[in-house]
Amino acid sequence: MAQQLRGVDKEIVKRGLRTSYLGARSDPSTRLIDGYSALLERFHRRPLVVHDLIQDAANFVQRQFRLRWVMIGLRCPDGLYRYEAHSGMRLEVWEKQRARTYTREDFAPVVEGVFNAGEISRLTKVYLEEDNPLDQEDLVKVNRPVLLKSRRRTQEDALEGDFIDTLILGVDNTLLGWIDYSGTVTGKFPEPMIIRWVELMSAILASAIASQGPLPGH
Repeated sequence: MAQQLRGVDKEIVKRGLRTSYLGARSDPSTRLIDGYSALLERFHRRPLVVHDLIQDAANFVQRQFRLRWVMIGLRCPDGLYRYEAHSGMRLEVWEKQRARTYTREDFAPVVEGVFNAGEISRLTKVYLEEDNPLDQEDLVKVNRPVLLKSRRRTQEDALEGDFIDTLILGVDNTLLGWIDYSGTVTGKFPEPMIIRWVELMSAILASAIASQGPLPGH
């Protein structure tokens, strides 16, 4: 009589799944999940302090993706937009940046005589140094002005005056804030998946801001 075939032992199945899971935990991408999970845990704290959350978000994004700097701004009670948190900026430059104010109109892709951006996605735009020459006043607001006017040798090269801007949008595309960030510490633009991770961060921050109630004037 032919020997009856037996299925895989259930204990082997369980051990196999656990071993595979532990292997996945050692994957570098897991650190991203852990970092985002830690930020989401703040939603369980009461009160939720948005400023602390965006400071942690700026630190995480800058360090995790090896960006030269990150700044995050929010809409303020007076209806203007100001930077609220940063990671990687020199202190004297940050003090000048946090004093700047913006209006909703300043976030249009093109602001005549001021900004000229290229659209990457619905949320994200890139501002190139060549399209946005700085005047003398703005030169002191650049993290490393000595590197301005460097030559772009490949399309992956990120110059000192380049930056990427990801909007933080709420209900009905209300602008709640934005995330500005530089190229990487190796002088390159962030890879596409990094931009997607930053856009996920903007969604998390939008939820946190919305949980605090309606914006002024809404």
